[in-house]
Amino acid sequence: MRIVLLVLGLVLAPTVAFFLWAWAVKIKQDRQLAGTLPSWQDLPMTWLGIAGCTCAIIGFIVMFFTQDQGYGGLFAS
Repeated sequence: MRIVLLVLGLVLAPTVAFFLWAWAVKIKQDRQLAGTLPSWQDLPMTWLGIAGCTCAIIGFIVMFFTQDQGYGGLFAS
């Protein structure tokens, strides 16, 4: 049962993410046409870069604490 739920979760997660993204794009287009788009959304690539760097840093921290390669792996078995 756990494997079935894992596979369903891995299959459904990108689908749900796509529909949430499409919904957010529709809202953004409606606000842009109405002239009520917030100023922070004028620089989407900047926010994308900040989010990417943040995710990379978090990934390195998680790898440091979970991988056992002789210098880290505080929680590795």
